[in-house]
Amino acid sequence: MLTTDQVTALAPDAASFKAGRGLASPSKWSELGSNEVALWGLAKGSGKKPYQTQVVLGEFATKCSCPSRKFPCKHALGLLFLAADQSDQIITGDAPDWVTEWLESRQERAEKAEARATKKKTAKPKDQAAAAKRAEKRQARVEDGIELLEHFLADLMRNGLAQDHVTTPSTWEDLAKRLVDCQATGLAGWVRRLGDLPHSGAEWESRLLHELGSLHLLLQSYRKKDSLSPARQADILQLVGQTLDKEEVLKASGIHDHWFVATREVTENDRLLTSATWLYGLNTRTWLLTLNFGMSPSRPVETWPLGTVVETEMVPYPGSLPERALPRLQTAAAKEAPLPPAPDTFTQLLQRVADTLATNPWRTRFPFLMLAQPGRLEIRPVLVDQNGDALPWKPRDREMDLLRVISAGQPIALAGEWNGHHLLVHSAADGAGWFSLSTTLS
Repeated sequence: MLTTDQVTALAPDAASFKAGRGLASPSKWSELGSNEVALWGLAKGSGKKPYQTQVVLGEFATKCSCPSRKFPCKHALGLLFLAADQSDQIITGDAPDWVTEWLESRQERAEKAEARATKKKTAKPKDQAAAAKRAEKRQARVEDGIELLEHFLADLMRNGLAQDHVTTPSTWEDLAKRLVDCQATGLAGWVRRLGDLPHSGAEWESRLLHELGSLHLLLQSYRKKDSLSPARQADILQLVGQTLDKEEVLKASGIHDHWFVATREVTENDRLLTSATWLYGLNTRTWLLTLNFGMSPSRPVETWPLGTVVETEMVPYPGSLPERALPRLQTAAAKEAPLPPAPDTFTQLLQRVADTLATNPWRTRFPFLMLAQPGRLEIRPVLVDQNGDALPWKPRDREMDLLRVISAGQPIALAGEWNGHHLLVHSAADGAGWFSLSTTLS
């Protein structure tokens, strides 16, 4: 059964969420219908011709004839909210021609994609000599990028952080672009993160210095990678920006569990949208991260709604500690389930952070699922766990007010990340429901 929390998790932003909720009324639609595959309806717009809106159930793929560049658009969200809230208004029957044509075209594209994948698997082996030459060329470019970054860091330490260009965003962005040209995309992302620190608030100098030290350690480790273990080499190469083939990753053994879809955040950089989803293994108590990508305005397609549970095997990328992972089966079905018991307290979270950093000192994000409530320590926002312990918290916009209303002075289930400096809350429980804060707040 479709739920409002599932639909909320699909909203690309708070404005779309609000507009979609406003369209969840039968009076704004005609020819509402569904079958075992799809959901459809005609949305009344400002013009004479209504918008043809359709959704593939399960996958939540959408199409609408409106001019919106957001995916899903407000009409698709409104149709889904209507189906979740007032399913009796949706008539079960045969799909109209415009829906059938879309479904057939999707099926045709899927069959062609499968044929291309099969052809790729059966194609003649690639030229190993040419592949080795390309790898050698890429390695040389990465080495150039690392040398460039080493010189930059040396100049920065020699002249100090008080220089004007340190707080100038273009300094870091220009360096990041040069690292991208050197195919060191991981280092480019790190540099962009450094460029945000001078504008992040008080004590940014100490945070920047810490990050610079971690980056220097990474560069030195890269220079000595051949003497390190395979797992440590994998950590370093991925941080620098090595791209691993998904088929190679999936050859490894995975972790089978019931995975709770805890948080999902979508970020944009140079029109590249990255959807990051944290999954929590209910039996193994393991956290794994999945990443999906799309080019703006298209949103990355997510088949597992927030707050659901998926029974599947997740295959972690190689490294000293599993973090990013791929599902063995992309088509694994998500199911509604009661919210899992919150496994963390702040003491347990910080112990997990310490254990993780002892193995991988470059880890910067640590997911959590715990019972906590908003509070203040003097004027600084904090979250207080069920034991009365507190950690700094960085709420967005009206997040403080929203969580105070929901919690009513009692701990509630929250999920998010600890970045070493403050907590970020991405999802929360409201009764038995689970929702994303990023799409609820406007």
